Amino acid sequence: MIASPRLDALRKRHLLAASAPFLFGTALRLWNLRDQILGGDETHALRAAVDFPLSKILVTYQQTDNCIPLTAFYKLLMLGGLPVGEMLFRLPVLLCGLAALLALPAAFEGRIGKGTVLVYRWLVAISPALVLYSRIARSYMPMVLLSFGAVMAFEAWWRSRSWRSGGAYVVLGALAVWFHLGAGPIVAAPFVFAGIDALVRRERVGRDLRDLALLGLALAAAFALFLVPALGSLREVVAGKHVEQAAPWRALLGVLKLQAGVRGRWLAVAFWIAAMAGLALLLRADRRLALFTVTVVAGHAVGLLILSPLGLENPVIFGRYLLPVLPFVLLWVASVLDGWLAMVFIVALLLGGPFADPATWRTSFLHHNDFVAFYKPRPSLPADAVPDFYRQLHGETVVEFPWLFMWEANHAFYLYQEVHGGRVVVASPQGILYRPPLALRNAVAPEPGAICRSGARYLIVHRNVAREEDRIAPGGRLAEGRAAQPLRRLVRESAAALGERLAGEWGAPVYADAVVRVWDLGRVCGAR
Repeated sequence: MIASPRLDALRKRHLLAASAPFLFGTALRLWNLRDQILGGDETHALRAAVDFPLSKILVTYQQTDNCIPLTAFYKLLMLGGLPVGEMLFRLPVLLCGLAALLALPAAFEGRIGKGTVLVYRWLVAISPALVLYSRIARSYMPMVLLSFGAVMAFEAWWRSRSWRSGGAYVVLGALAVWFHLGAGPIVAAPFVFAGIDALVRRERVGRDLRDLALLGLALAAAFALFLVPALGSLREVVAGKHVEQAAPWRALLGVLKLQAGVRGRWLAVAFWIAAMAGLALLLRADRRLALFTVTVVAGHAVGLLILSPLGLENPVIFGRYLLPVLPFVLLWVASVLDGWLAMVFIVALLLGGPFADPATWRTSFLHHNDFVAFYKPRPSLPADAVPDFYRQLHGETVVEFPWLFMWEANHAFYLYQEVHGGRVVVASPQGILYRPPLALRNAVAPEPGAICRSGARYLIVHRNVAREEDRIAPGGRLAEGRAAQPLRRLVRESAAALGERLAGEWGAPVYADAVVRVWDLGRVCGAR
């Protein structure tokens, strides 16, 4: 059969239309990724991979929430002698994010209209939460992709009783929970839908319940493969993470903004009104699919409230636990948008979200908690708190010292970067970032040779960065808690020690004031 020219043209238009959101979403996920500082919770897996043998990694859950399969993957890279830099470290998560751009819309092809699928592609592409967690080396994006695949495989199995779909559910569901225990509620939620559906239809309840029991047993067996060997540490982690806490209503507005991907309250309201309206339309178009998505979303949310993991009162933490339901919420929104309304709405989401902020495109700290928590304003820097040297820079790369890898302890350097506009490399007195075979590009050891090899133009040594942090975020992490004084002493003493060493080896700095001392690396490193 020979395709008509008109049909060929329609296929090309459809392919082009589908390619545009994929390319745009890929650009958002790759933008400036190579220059991003690795820090915060990203260091959990890195530290575990460096500190522990593979035999311990595979059977040990830790309170710091390092992802076991990701940590094991990094350990294998290290054992293979590969230099592990930031891009290689983030590659598995990035690949999951890129795969989601294709897999999420593909799951609904043929179930909903082509126009709705196209809008859905754009919503998945521009969702800030999906973009950011496709860049951050943690288990959340793999959890989203695997749990979504498991849930949709269950839906296909329940319709067809294909054991190929059932096997896919078991494998993907087990992997989702292995990557993150928080995937448990959404992986289990389809059983609620199927159980209710079987009782309502009353056609073959006995057979349906038998099939569900067999599938549940298969899933339990798959869980046992990785949970039983780690049972001792798993019990400790579950006991340590479960806390009695009030229902996180205070976090709700922040979570709703994070899922909508916008800062403004009214735009978030519009997003959720669109989601509810789209759900109503989906109920009319495909009642079973709509009820299935509602059950999965509600089941995951209720399951999280029952499990009550530590941190639900923090919108960022609660929001990332809820990430697996976001693909279904975006489906509801897509179901109500069409034509010019869809274009206007997508543009409004972009303009109302973090990607409309110029700082997002230039910063080396996009994975900092302050950028991830885009639902609220970031800390500001008093004008008189900026050392004059930063205003003299014109986009040159700088090394900042001393830097601590806990995001709560460092805000100043990304705020200074917004003033000078150049790339930032950090040097830390915390030696974990420089232990072989780590080969980080954006973090260097605080010693003259490594600093000279960084490719930066200037080294900026802060005399007491803890005091600078106090002006930005009074009462912050460095000002309280048992670790506060040791950290304050660490940054102060390490800055003094490095400054004295460099003054002896390199001579006087080219700039000095009460806050910083600066060495011109182009001058001093060339003389070495």
